[in-house]
Amino acid sequence: MRHLATADLGPGFTCGEGMACVAARSGERALYIAAEHAPADFVVLDVSDPRSPRLRASRQIPTGVRSNNLAVFGDLLAVTRQVAEPGSRPGGVEFFDLSDPFDPRPVGAFDASGGVSLGVHFVWLAADGHAYLASGAADVTPRDKRDRFFLRVLDVSSPAAAREVGRFILPGVASQDDAAPPPRPVERLAAALGVEVPDGALGQRRVELGGVTSWDFGFRVHNVTVQPEDPGRAYLAYTSAGAYILDISDRSRPTPVGHLEYGPPFSCSAHTFVPLHTSAFALLSDETLEDQAADQPMGAWVVDTRVAALPTIAGSLPLAWPTDGQLRGKGRFGPHNLHEYPPGQAAWRDTRLAFGAFFGLGLGVYDLTRPLQPREVGRFVPGDLGGGSGQLNDVYVDDRGIIYAADRRAGLCFVLELAG
Repeated sequence: MRHLATADLGPGFTCGEGMACVAARSGERALYIAAEHAPADFVVLDVSDPRSPRLRASRQIPTGVRSNNLAVFGDLLAVTRQVAEPGSRPGGVEFFDLSDPFDPRPVGAFDASGGVSLGVHFVWLAADGHAYLASGAADVTPRDKRDRFFLRVLDVSSPAAAREVGRFILPGVASQDDAAPPPRPVERLAAALGVEVPDGALGQRRVELGGVTSWDFGFRVHNVTVQPEDPGRAYLAYTSAGAYILDISDRSRPTPVGHLEYGPPFSCSAHTFVPLHTSAFALLSDETLEDQAADQPMGAWVVDTRVAALPTIAGSLPLAWPTDGQLRGKGRFGPHNLHEYPPGQAAWRDTRLAFGAFFGLGLGVYDLTRPLQPREVGRFVPGDLGGGSGQLNDVYVDDRGIIYAADRRAGLCFVLELAG
C-alpha cells in the first residue's frame, strides 16, 4: 500500500464503525464516516482526489445519543441512533436522501425507542429494499441487560414510512419468552468440565474456570450481512452467542440454518460475519474489547460455509503480533471490523482480497485466492499519534482500490492506495 493522505475529521470527532462511499453523476466521490460519540454525528468527506481529501459537511447530535454506524444503498443513507438512557428517543434509524451526495437531506426515521431499548447499533441496506438492524424494541425486555440487540428487518421502500416486517431473537433471551434461557458461556464451560457454575458467575464478564477464561460479552446481534449473490441468506455476528446463518427467503420469519458456537475456549465476541461470494467460505472477526489484548484469544477467522448447517472455523487471518510478545502503547490490540463488500455503492466487492482493522495492530490486507491459506500482502500501522499507538477502528475500500482506515481515538482517516 501507499499512504496518500491523512484527513482530520474535525475537533472532538472520534471515528465509529460505519463508512460508505458514493460516486456522484458528476464524477465526484463522497465518503461518509460515522462518529462514535456525540456531539458529532457523521461527516462527509470529498475523496474525489484521494490525495487531497476535503471535509465538506459535518452533522451533530445531542448528548446521550451516538450514531456509530451507517449504510448506503443508491441514494439512501441510513444512520443509526443508539441512546445512553434506555427507552429514550431518538433511538432508531434516521434516513437521508443523497441526491446531492455532499448535502444529505433527512427524509424519515424509524423509531426503535421505548421499554429498555437502546435503539439501533448497526444497520445494513440490502439490494432487496430492506434494512437489517441490530436493534432493541419497546416490546422486548431481555432477561440479561447484555442481550439488548436482536435482528429487526425493515421495509425501507418508503423511508418516510419504514416499517418492521420481521425479526429474529434467540429463544429464551427475552423475559416475555416461555422458552428456557440459552446457556451462558460459563455454563457451557462448566458443563464441559463436569463442574458446578461458581456462585455469582452468570452475571460476570470474566470467569476463570478449569484453567480457561470464560468471557461473556452478551448475546446480542452486532452485524448483519445480506449480499445480492445469495439474497436468501443473512449472516449474523451474535457476539458471545457466536455466528448464525439465517434463511430469509421469507423476510417475515428469519429462520436459523446454521450456528457456529466457538467460545469458550475461544473468547468469542463475534463482530463482523461476511460471506465471500467468490468462494464457499466466509470471514468472521471477533472484537477485542479489553485493553492490552487481555481477552485473547480473539481471532479473524476463515469459516467453511460449504454446508450452511455446519459452519466451521477452518483457518484464520494472520495478525501482526510483536515477535517479543510486548504490546507497545495504550488501548486495544486485535481484531475488529472487516471490509464488508457492501452492494449499491462505490465499494470494493472482489472477495479475493480481504481488509481488516485491528486497533493497535493496524490495517491488514489479505490474499484469499486460497481461502484456507490466507496470505498477508499488506500492513499499515500508524506511528505515534500523540497518545501511543493508533487505534484503527474501521476499514472501507472503494472500487478504485482506495483504502480508508479510521482511527477511533485520534479522529483521523488514513487514505491509502493498493500498490502493485
